[in-house]
Amino acid sequence: MKAEIRIETIDHHSPHLEAVMALGRTNAKTLGQMPKGGFIDHAAKGHVIVALSPQDECVGYLMYRVAYQKASIVHLCIDKAWRGKHVAQRLVNKLIQITRDLYGIQLSCRRDYGLDRMWSSFGFIARTDKPGRSKDGKLLTIWQLEHEHPNLLTILAQKEIGSKLCTVIDANVFYDLDIDNVDRETEDSKSILADWLQSEIELCLTDEIDNEINRHEDKTRREKLRSFSTTFTRVTCNQADFEKISQALAKYFPDRMTVNDASDFRHLARAIAANAQFFITRDQGILDKEEAIYQEFQISILRPSDLIIRLDGLRREADYQPVRLAGTSIERRLLQTGQQNLLAESFLSHKNGETRVDFKQRLQNYIAERARFECNVIWDEKEDPLALIVYDRSKDYELRIPMLRVRRNYALSPTVIRHLLLLSIRTSAQEGRFFTKIIDRYLDEFVVNSMVQDKFVQVENGWLRANLATAKTSSELSRYINSLIDELSQEYRFCLQFSTVLSQPDSLGDVQLISHIERSLYPAKVIDAEIPTFIIPIRPEWAENLFDEELAKQDLFGAKKELALRREVVYYRSAKNSGGLAAPGRILWYVSQGGKAGHYYQVKSIRACSNLDEIIIDTPKNLFHQFRRLGIYTFNDVLKTADNNFEKKVMAIKFSDTEIFNKPIPFEEVQNILEKKVTLQSPYKISPKEFERLYNKKV
Repeated sequence: MKAEIRIETIDHHSPHLEAVMALGRTNAKTLGQMPKGGFIDHAAKGHVIVALSPQDECVGYLMYRVAYQKASIVHLCIDKAWRGKHVAQRLVNKLIQITRDLYGIQLSCRRDYGLDRMWSSFGFIARTDKPGRSKDGKLLTIWQLEHEHPNLLTILAQKEIGSKLCTVIDANVFYDLDIDNVDRETEDSKSILADWLQSEIELCLTDEIDNEINRHEDKTRREKLRSFSTTFTRVTCNQADFEKISQALAKYFPDRMTVNDASDFRHLARAIAANAQFFITRDQGILDKEEAIYQEFQISILRPSDLIIRLDGLRREADYQPVRLAGTSIERRLLQTGQQNLLAESFLSHKNGETRVDFKQRLQNYIAERARFECNVIWDEKEDPLALIVYDRSKDYELRIPMLRVRRNYALSPTVIRHLLLLSIRTSAQEGRFFTKIIDRYLDEFVVNSMVQDKFVQVENGWLRANLATAKTSSELSRYINSLIDELSQEYRFCLQFSTVLSQPDSLGDVQLISHIERSLYPAKVIDAEIPTFIIPIRPEWAENLFDEELAKQDLFGAKKELALRREVVYYRSAKNSGGLAAPGRILWYVSQGGKAGHYYQVKSIRACSNLDEIIIDTPKNLFHQFRRLGIYTFNDVLKTADNNFEKKVMAIKFSDTEIFNKPIPFEEVQNILEKKVTLQSPYKISPKEFERLYNKKV
């Protein structure tokens, strides 16, 4: 029967509106009175959704209103003959689909109607109670379903968790922690409250706890438990992720579940969708499924006492959770024992005389010395190894790379190796090291070419480049380099060529030369150089694909790998109001709010700094064909930038090596630093002094 139903949105001219009003009048006792004009008004706004039978009869409808960026369900009514046939679910699904741009959906429902299980199964959360407006004042439950828009509580929760192990507790453990008396079961749960654990783990709840609490009949008890729940960090997930995980998780649970089992299922699904690392429960049925669920979803299911016993190992286990590379579907994971044969098949360098025994032995040595080596394997969407990079942190002043391999005959291999090189340089600089050194003796030719392009210099036992995380004047940077080299061996003296140039006053006027030095010492900045620097506005949906992996992580599908892994990309804009853009130069990217209010957080701020490589002005067609591999725009997007005029000139901004700021600079702070009101709707040139003040705010 479910497949036969047709779901449509109607307007006030629809022939089905009369049937909607008749169905509403028939059920007015539970729905409440709604005048005819109210039905017509909602339909005129497109806020009435109907379910139509194969005979084109209205068998149910959903009516809603929109206010303050939220949809509120006014009526959900199903003909008696069609109840229990998933009609309500399909109407709600349609509402979820067409309100994605809003913050979410809410409704009020009398508690005595007994519809809690239905609303919970639809993904709604019971937030609180309030008295109804009827004479008898029957209690209403306020139900909410949040869409994919991080709010202040989401951001605060992420900050609260920080570097701790995100540990979600289920309802039974939560109830145990609220009981004063201690017995055998509650003692196990209360063990996770030990003071010494609090610096290691963050005890969290998912929103499903509100549905659990809502099932208590005693109002005083509900209020007490809701108050207690606020002492825990909430981890949240968007509805799309929750639905996707629920479908994948369903095979581990019976088709028919009790109310408690269904809630446990949703609790676990929300924990997985929120990327929690651990789920703590006393439910033996869920514990028995731990191994299979871990293999598919990488979440550890444990008893409270087991969390304590295995804490040290669990922290290492958390390190093995996959990380999306540059916000794409490609993942980076630590190398694990047992993968040596698979990696040998992909990365053994026969051409350079490397033997399988030597390759596997080196990997085993890296695995054995975890305190010194970090072995990362990059996996593609098909779970095939794409790249292998090993970090050696035995030297305080440099990050060594004893193994760097990329799968051959793969279209994105050159892109991946350039990305890994930049990632290594950034990592070295962020850790306070001054150099990156690659000492792999079996490098492929295209890897070496990429290293040369990245200003690596060949030395006696490898390839070396400087990476200075500092912003200084030219004279200060010159002295800084000299002091570093004085303490190191001869092979590091190639940096003296930079300090010599920087010490000469007339070199500051040579933009090409100073830009070259900045790139050779990246991420160093010469703050008194006359390098043209511009604040350029960009919408978040463009930024997430071009350079901003933190924004890409806020998107369910992530960034497009072909673009996000590239270090040189192109951004198009109108050739008007260019603000004097010139290359070479620097870009400070101001990410605007974009077209979807609330969809991204930490926008309306300067989030990154890039090298400005080239400015090209031409017709939309010529630019698109020249740079289509480097931009996120379709041809129609480029044409739209030219006001749909094929002959009107468009500007292509080619940039590279973007540095994401740890601390975005909000718009209000930008204005304070610039000491003037700016709109940032077009490129805005800033002085070296203004660049210094803004850049130094990034951490």
